[in-house]
Amino acid sequence: MFVDGSTNITNNIHNETHTERQYRGIDMLLNASTPQALHDSSECNKPGCLEGTRKEYIRNITGWGRGDWKARQARVLWLEGPAGVGKSAVAQTCAQDMGARLGATFFFSRPNGWNKPATFLPTIVYQLTTKYPAYRDLVDAIVLRDPLILEKLMQVQFRDLLVQPLQQLEGVEGGVGEAAVIIIDGLDECDGKDAQSTIIDIIITSVHQQSTPFLWAFFSRPEPHITSAFSTEQATEDDPEKCNLPTAFAWPSEEDIHQLVEQSAGLFVYTANAIRYVDGPGISGPEERLRSVLGLGTIRDNPLANLDRFYMLIMKQIPEETLPDTILLLSAANVIVQFLNPRTVCAVLKLSLTAFYVAVNNLYSVLKIKNTEDGMPSYLSFYHASFEDFLIDKKRSTQKFHVAHDDILDRLYPLCTEALCRASNAANDGKFDALSWPGARNSAICNATFFYLVHYTPRGDRHVGTESLQQLSRVNWSIVGQSNPVVERSVEIIEAFVRKIPEDWRPQIIYPFKPNLLSILRQKEFRTKLMSLMQARKRKQYVMGTGSNRALFVEEWTWKGRERDSNRRLHLRTYPDAAEFKEID
Repeated sequence: MFVDGSTNITNNIHNETHTERQYRGIDMLLNASTPQALHDSSECNKPGCLEGTRKEYIRNITGWGRGDWKARQARVLWLEGPAGVGKSAVAQTCAQDMGARLGATFFFSRPNGWNKPATFLPTIVYQLTTKYPAYRDLVDAIVLRDPLILEKLMQVQFRDLLVQPLQQLEGVEGGVGEAAVIIIDGLDECDGKDAQSTIIDIIITSVHQQSTPFLWAFFSRPEPHITSAFSTEQATEDDPEKCNLPTAFAWPSEEDIHQLVEQSAGLFVYTANAIRYVDGPGISGPEERLRSVLGLGTIRDNPLANLDRFYMLIMKQIPEETLPDTILLLSAANVIVQFLNPRTVCAVLKLSLTAFYVAVNNLYSVLKIKNTEDGMPSYLSFYHASFEDFLIDKKRSTQKFHVAHDDILDRLYPLCTEALCRASNAANDGKFDALSWPGARNSAICNATFFYLVHYTPRGDRHVGTESLQQLSRVNWSIVGQSNPVVERSVEIIEAFVRKIPEDWRPQIIYPFKPNLLSILRQKEFRTKLMSLMQARKRKQYVMGTGSNRALFVEEWTWKGRERDSNRRLHLRTYPDAAEFKEID
C-alpha cells in the first residue's frame, strides 16, 4: 500500500509539473517582449483618427491588407510623412479595422521606452503564437531547446523563430493560412539607425525570397537611411507600395487657422465654440465641419454678426422632427434657473432620457451637460451668454429659432400646470418618481413649475386656459409649500397672476385674504410688538386652494431701521393649523 501510494503521488506530481512547464518557452518569449507596444495594450492606447478624417488612406491600407488590390501584389507598404501629420493615428485605426487579418503590431515609442530593437521580433512572434496554435507549439520547443535564441542577432531570430517553423507548417492543417498583416509604427523611433535599416532589410529579403507569408505595413518619417533602405535594388524589384502624408496634409492647415482667427474678430467665444463644434460628434467628419465653419465667411465691421452666423449654422443642423422639443427645452432653460436641471425639466416636458439626448445632440458646442457618476445628466448650462442672447432676440435668431415667442410660452404653461398638479398630489413617501423620469424629485418639480406659473402667465389680456385652470384647482398647495417657494418683489407679480384667473375660478385657486385683529393676536410673532398689530392687516395675503390642500401666501417685510424695505416677498405658508385658517373656516 505504501509503495502504491508513493507511485500515485509521484505520477501526480509529474503530471502537474508537465502542465506547468508546457509553454515555458512561450513564457520566456513573453518576458523578452514589449507588450506595451501592442496597438491595443492599456499603456499604448494611441488615439485613432477622428471620425471622417484620413478616410482615403485608411480605406486603401485596409483594402490592401484584406487582399482587395487584385492588380497589385505588393507585400510591403510604407506610409511616410513628417512629424505631426497623423501617421500613428492612421496606423491605430488601420489596426482596429483590419479585423481577423491583423497578425501583430509594434508601436515604437522613444518617450515611453518602447524602442529597444532586441524586443521587436520577440513581441511580433509572441503575438503570432497566440493566433496560430500549431506555430505556438513549434516556437515553444525552439525556445526551450535554445533559450539563447532570444539574445542572438535579429537576422538569426527571424530565421529560427519565423522562417523555419513556418516552412514546417506549410500545408499542415492548423498552420498559418491567409497572409496576416503586421503593422510597424514609428520605425524611426527604434533605437539606432542601423537597427531600423536592419529591420527593413530583413523583411524586404524575406518578401523577396517568399520565406514568410505576411504583409508588412510600415509607418515612419522619411529619414534618409529609411528612404535608402526602401530604395535598394532588391526592394524595388519587389515593388513595395509607398504612400505618403505630405506636410500639406497637416490638419488643420495654417491657412485654415488664420481664417478661423479672422472670423472670430477678436471674440474668444467664437473660437471656443467653433473648436468644440469641429471636434465634436456627428455624422459628418471634422474636416467637413471645419469647412462648414470656414464657409461662413467674415463680416469685418460686425463681430457679433459673425457669431450669429455660427449660431445659425448650429441651429440649422437640428433635424426638423427634433426641433420642436429642442426649442421647448431651450425655452424652459432660458426662463427659469431650476429648469437647468435636466431631470426636472424633462419630467415637466415629458421627454424621455433618449428624447433629451436627441434634442441636445447638435448643441454640444454651445450647451454644456454635466453628468453624475452613474452617467445621468445632472445640470445643463450655456457655455456663453451670447447664445442665450441670440435665441431670445427674434431679429437675430428669426421666428424659427426664437425661444421666447408666445407660442412656445403657451405650450410650456399647460405642461407646467399638469406637472405641478401631478407632483403635488404624488404620495409623499420619499419616492420621487411621480413623473417617471430617473431621479426627478417631486419637490424640485413643484418649486420650478410654481415659479414659472407665477412669473410667466399668458401674455396680453388672455386668461389662463381652461385645461390649466382645472389642473391648478387640483394642486395640493400644502405640498407645494414644502418646497419653500419664494417670489421676490411679488405683490405686483401675484396680483398679475390673480388677474389672469377668471373670477369664477379664483375661489378654487387663489384669492386675497385679510385677517382680523383677533387672528393676528393668536400669532406669537405679533404678541410682543404692538407696531406689528397695526402693520399686519396691511400685509398682502392670499389663500391658495381649498380644503386640506390649502396654503397661505403671506407677504413678508424686511426692515431698515424704522423704514420698511421696498424689496418685499411672498412666502407660502403650509401650516393647516395656522390661526388664519381657523378664521377662514
